[in-house]
Amino acid sequence: MFDAARYEVRQKFGLTNKYNVYEDGELILSSAQKRFRLKEDFRFSTPDGEEAFRVRADSVLDVAAGYDIVDSRTDERVGSVKREIKSMFRHEYSLLDADGNVVGTLREDNHLMAALRRLISTLIPFSYDIVAPDGSVVGSVDEQFSLRDRYTVELTGDVDPRLVVVGTIVVDAIEGN
Repeated sequence: MFDAARYEVRQKFGLTNKYNVYEDGELILSSAQKRFRLKEDFRFSTPDGEEAFRVRADSVLDVAAGYDIVDSRTDERVGSVKREIKSMFRHEYSLLDADGNVVGTLREDNHLMAALRRLISTLIPFSYDIVAPDGSVVGSVDEQFSLRDRYTVELTGDVDPRLVVVGTIVVDAIEGN
């Protein structure tokens, strides 16, 4: 699990945010957002039902909340995702390692497309670059046009795929894309 450079994330139909993650066409994780929680709470399970990851917001109703990603099997922190408030139109999230160091940024593609998505229609697919601290692009997240959210995550550089894939799901769920 998490040995590839390409992943597919598909949102499932339901009353809550539910997602499946595929690696090389094979289901590796399913997730569900817990309902009626003061803090956002996500659980990720393997196909055999074992909890693999959990994500929880570090605060209640904070637009710049951090979302801690924990490996449920080892109880070790993988890292976290934190929204950066730099623009009302262009979403940007910091990817932090287990020690709280920024290891990347999930940045929406460009200002014009971001503005069009918010002002005209969210049917325009979302697209993010994964940018390393040195400014180099180390991957991308691209949404395909479909009734439910469907993303392809491509990694080309040295970034933890668990952090990026789980972080992408968290971003999609909290933004309500």
